[in-house]
Order: sequence, then structure tokens, then C-alpha cells
Amino acid sequence: MTTTTATTGTTTNTISALGAGSGVDVKTLAQNLVNAERTPAKTIIDGKISKSQGSISGIASVNFVLAALKTAFTDLQNQSAFNSNAPTNSQPGAFSVATGTTTTPGTHSITVTQLATAQRSMSPGIPTGFQFNGDAAFSLSLTVGTSAPQTIAIAAGATRAADVAAAINQSNSGVTAQMVNTGDADNPYRIVVTGSTGAQNGFSLAAFTNDANGAPTTTPVDGLSFGATTVAQAAGNATLVVDGVAVTSSSNRVDGAIQGTVLDLTSTTSGTATLQFTRDTLGIKTKLQALVSAYNDVNTQLNVVSDPKSSVPTYGATLVGDSLINTVRSQIRSMVFGNSNAPSGGLTALRDLGISVNNTGVLSLDTTELDTVLSTKFDNVVTLLTNNQEKLGSYSTAAAGLAGESARTLTKLLATSGSLAAQTTNQTARIAAYNKDLVNSKTA
Repeated sequence: MTTTTATTGTTTNTISALGAGSGVDVKTLAQNLVNAERTPAKTIIDGKISKSQGSISGIASVNFVLAALKTAFTDLQNQSAFNSNAPTNSQPGAFSVATGTTTTPGTHSITVTQLATAQRSMSPGIPTGFQFNGDAAFSLSLTVGTSAPQTIAIAAGATRAADVAAAINQSNSGVTAQMVNTGDADNPYRIVVTGSTGAQNGFSLAAFTNDANGAPTTTPVDGLSFGATTVAQAAGNATLVVDGVAVTSSSNRVDGAIQGTVLDLTSTTSGTATLQFTRDTLGIKTKLQALVSAYNDVNTQLNVVSDPKSSVPTYGATLVGDSLINTVRSQIRSMVFGNSNAPSGGLTALRDLGISVNNTGVLSLDTTELDTVLSTKFDNVVTLLTNNQEKLGSYSTAAAGLAGESARTLTKLLATSGSLAAQTTNQTARIAAYNKDLVNSKTA
């Protein structure tokens, strides 16, 4: 209010001095004097807004690289991340292999002598457009294995071959049906019914007329039978020998014949196949290299936002003197250079895995040293990084190893309740307040 009074007084005195007949545009001159008074205040407020916007951009850039570092640690925090075994299969045409978290290195012999098969039965040939049972309703009786018989209703007016196949499929009774065109001139169609693989899934299927109450009788429906003479393929089990042990499976997906491993059989083997599992250390090296790269990216970005001489567009010099950056820098250095809460076999920190830092703060990975450690102390490496834990929550209090603890710390730092998010919220609130001040200065 003091400023406004001074400005008004100055303007009034100037107008009086000029006089009414001077020929000067008094109104414009007065407005220019007022604007000149306001300009310094606007410049100051705009500068504050610009600084807060820069701070928000700087924090966003730090968040981005920290998220990548969190991913790198997360990829190393679970024991299962180190259980990857690469299979070598001498007869991949006979079976494929899927490893699991409990698969262990070793060599196995496998002989597949028979694949699991599903019963496939077919009806006699059917003329085009033929209607079973004179187009009257009838019933199918299906028995799968030792299960109780099931009745599948065929409605009146829906008795053609395609209708019967559709009714079987809609019954969800353990078998499926399809129409097949054999190309026969007189009776081109057959209904082919297929069960599930495995000897216990053999089935019988018959068609019977209904009585006056709609209940099935014992009278067969002409032209629709699935007896033993129409079985194109019998149900059978897969048989194989794994490491000298005979194995039988109702399906061609054999789970557990080798610990933690699934075999998908596609044909019999030619003699005996050899399956070898070796530890996939290349995957571990790749993950540790990703960790090194992610740390270097964070370190670089922290330098960019805090260096007053940085000329990097958008982010450079946006967080100069901000204590939060020093806190973040200290935390990530502790993750990388500090000791694990699960030392093992003489391994205490990442430096024992071949990770080192030069005099400019850049990390590097010595893969030769890492190879030696992985080949001689593999289990100790796993303990160092994970404490042999699996999928611990971010707020668990259990010791999680070096990678687990670091991922946990970064999760909290990047959370919406974390210090970085709080700083962004504060700067956003400041911008809103500055904009309000700017509006008030224009109307003063």
C-alpha cells in the first residue's frame, strides 16, 4: 500500500506540473510511470517461478535415473535370479526343456519310447444333409475312463452331423468333436471325437433314442455309432526312461522327472538323448554390468543438476546447493561401496565381485575377476546379494542382502511419500503462490 501511495502521488505532481494545455498525453505518461514501478517486482517473481520450475525438472531427471538403478538392484535381489541353468539337448527334435528355480547343474540321460496319445473315434460315413433319428430328439451316452456315464442331449430339429458335433463340444464333457470331410462320393462326412491323452482317458460313446418322456432308451440311433471298430487311435501313456528310472506320464508334458524341469515330448528318441544343465553366468554378468551402468548414470545426473557451471539444457544447474542431492548421493554410494548385511565366504561387498571405482567416481566391472568368483564361490555370491531370500516386501525387516537392501531403500526414496516427491510438491506449491503474487502485483 505504501508503494501505491507513492506512485499515485508522483503521478499527480507530474500532471499538475505539466498543466492541462501542454499538449502532452497525460494518461499514457501516467500508465508508463506505474508500469515502470511494477517491472522490478515482476522480474523478481518470474525469476522465482523459473527457479522452482527448474528444480522440479531437476528432480524429475534424478527420479528417472534412480528408477533405473532400482530396477538393476531388483533384478539381483531374489535367490531365483541366480538359478538360471542353460540346457544343452542332444535331441531337440524329440523333446524341449523348460528349467525352473530348483533346476541344478548336471547331466541326464533320456530315452523316450512312446508318446502319450488321445483316443480318437469316428462315426460311420454320413450323407450330406442327413438327419439322425428322423430329426427327432435323442441322447448320447458318454463314459470317460472310470467316471460315471454322462448324457448329452440332442434336440429335435438339430440332428445333423454338425449339430451333433456342436452339442458334444458345448457339453464340456471331456471330449471334443469335429466334422471331417473324407471326400467319399456317397457318405462324405464323419464325426471325429477326441479325448484327452493318457490311458485313463479312454472313452465310450453311443447314441440312443428317447422315450415319450425324453429319457434315453437302449435302442441305438441308426447310422451313429462309436464302437471299438471305429477307434482310429487308442488312448495311451507316454513312456520314457530318465537316468535309468522308468517314467510314465498321461500327457506329453512331463513335469518333475528331473528336479525343477519340464520336458515337452514331441517324438521318440533315437537311442538315448543327453541333457546337460550348466549355470548361466552370462546372465548374472549382464545384470551386474547393468547395475554398474545405472550407478554411473545416477552419478552423472547428480553432478549435472548440482553443478553451477552446467550448461545441460533443462536440467543443468537446477539443484545447486540443494541438500537433498547430497543426501541422495550419500545413499547410493553407501549401496555400492558399503558392506552387505549378508557377507558370505569372505565376500563382503560389490568390490569382491570385480566392481571398482576410478578417481573420477566412475564404476567399472572386471569380468575376469567376476568369472573367477562365480566359478569358485557361486553360492556365496548369491548369499551376499540376496541373503537367499525370495520376493521380500519393501517394508520387510528381514535382512535382504546387498541387492535386496538397496532395492528396498530406493523403493522408499522414490515413493510418493518419499523426500523427492515431497520436494516436487513443495516447489509446485511455491509456483502457485508466486503466480498469485504476480496477479496481485498487476492489480495493485
